[in-house]
Amino acid sequence: MKYLFILVPAAISVRLASGFVLTASGRGSTWLTPTTTRSTTRIHSSPAKEDSINDENVLATARQDDNQVPLQAIGSVGFLIPQREHDQQRKTKFGRAAPVEPPTIMEAVSQLARKCFCFADGRVDTLIAPCGVPSSAAVTKTTSSDSVRQQLLEIDVLIAVGLTEDSDLDFCEQLFQDRLVRNREINEHHRQCQFAVDCSKTFPTFVGSYEENSPNLESRFLPWTKAATSRRLAVQMKNLFQKWSSDEFVFGILIFLNEFSGSRVDWVKHSIDATWEKGPVQNARELYSMVSKCGDCIVNCVKDDTCRECLSTLTAVDTRDQVASYRTIVSYESDLLRDFSFCILQKNNIFECSASIPKLPEVTPLSTFRGEPLTQDIARALLVGHLDDESATLDGSLKTDVSWIVTCGANEAYDKFPSQNQLFYPTARGDGNLWYDPVFRVETLDGRHVWCKRHYRVRPQKVPGTFRFSVLDNGITSDEFWTIVAVAEEDLSWIVFHYAGAAAAVGQRYLGGLLCTPDGRLPPEKELTKVWTAVQAAGIQPWELYCVDNDKKSPGYIAAGPPPLDYYRKEVLAKRSTSPSG
Repeated sequence: MKYLFILVPAAISVRLASGFVLTASGRGSTWLTPTTTRSTTRIHSSPAKEDSINDENVLATARQDDNQVPLQAIGSVGFLIPQREHDQQRKTKFGRAAPVEPPTIMEAVSQLARKCFCFADGRVDTLIAPCGVPSSAAVTKTTSSDSVRQQLLEIDVLIAVGLTEDSDLDFCEQLFQDRLVRNREINEHHRQCQFAVDCSKTFPTFVGSYEENSPNLESRFLPWTKAATSRRLAVQMKNLFQKWSSDEFVFGILIFLNEFSGSRVDWVKHSIDATWEKGPVQNARELYSMVSKCGDCIVNCVKDDTCRECLSTLTAVDTRDQVASYRTIVSYESDLLRDFSFCILQKNNIFECSASIPKLPEVTPLSTFRGEPLTQDIARALLVGHLDDESATLDGSLKTDVSWIVTCGANEAYDKFPSQNQLFYPTARGDGNLWYDPVFRVETLDGRHVWCKRHYRVRPQKVPGTFRFSVLDNGITSDEFWTIVAVAEEDLSWIVFHYAGAAAAVGQRYLGGLLCTPDGRLPPEKELTKVWTAVQAAGIQPWELYCVDNDKKSPGYIAAGPPPLDYYRKEVLAKRSTSPSG
């Protein structure tokens, strides 16, 4: 069994700690092969339709790029998997709400490794290692079983996944114990952690200086200490891993690296919570700034039952956890909450947050449509899609009350809501820009079913098929970059979008993807191969998608009442009818 690094496809620079040149395999997967010098390498590989890793899909060799500025790795992440290939093909618990079968262990950890790399902006080395010693094909004078084992001992984050065989369990137990001893005796800065996930045996878990089986008194009774931080982080990471969501899983890894690597990870470096990690001085300074600059908004919010309940609920979660925090926000939406958030976060930036739109993975937009190069006009018409609007100019448009309905989405925080209706339509000015109104149903934390709506401004970008979206969402501005990845050209029966966004005022970054159809149902079986290929081209695996509940006969839909589809559009249509330009 070979030992491999997993990297994101298409020209990504990584710094290796062991002096290996990499050979690309599949969608960015690479085997370790020996070299005599240590260098930063640049991977050149082509996307493959499948994630299976075998000797036949070794496609390209890593090459040194003298013009590339090396990226300084801030940490390393390793996944320990079963030794036998047969066991690697066992299904995992990921993808339980997906339109396809759950992924195998190898498929799952390969995607987790890629996501770690992307979410860390290419600054994390990732390793996938089967249990046991490597085969003779992988062991050379330079690459020995001892050197691979040394990497496993030194790697910052080690996660064992799906181990059940006695030989694998014995190997993992010894490795985990050796890492534990090393962490006690050698690792002065305690920048390591290890977990076992979905294994048939428990192993010694530790995070930093905190050991789950023998917690020290400092971690239990001195909450301001690093030991206590380690303890809190161990609980949080374990809970995130057990959710079996790739986004949540990677989030758990990133918050550890952000705390213990010595470098900040942009994806999770900001927090708007009062925490022990910030310390009493910073917490007091932020509180004083909130009261002095937004006192009226705070008073108004805490006097209102709904707004106060929202703040109380948010206090119980890590607001960097976008899934938990956004569900809380949409459950308690109100004008008072919007004003509160706008004053503290957007207007005054009390917590000094910042965030930029992620640049990885790189997603290529649709380049042609019906045999012709894609133009901005056609790209805009694809967004408008099936809406009954004068701008819906493409053959195949059904002229309905929506442009598209989301069938599946990849981001658990934002794409999982039921009944997601999309409306794209031109602005009244006729300036080439569009409005985008998502109207979606929310089951609130207290069991109510309500409609939520947003009003995005959409500006076409230089490359046709790409757009910049911006919106004020509950007092916070979000900036997003959208890409049309693929579409059913004959009949517009489906379309795939990718988006990358940031909410700078709260320091949040996010990625997502959408499969949309005219009626919210999956495309026909004969189309699914094309659809899943398009999804994979956006850096998303089909098992990461969440099927959206679009059943209009469901109790939740009936309880919510008719969706307010024209809430914003009716005013634009009125202006357009009286405008000299349109």
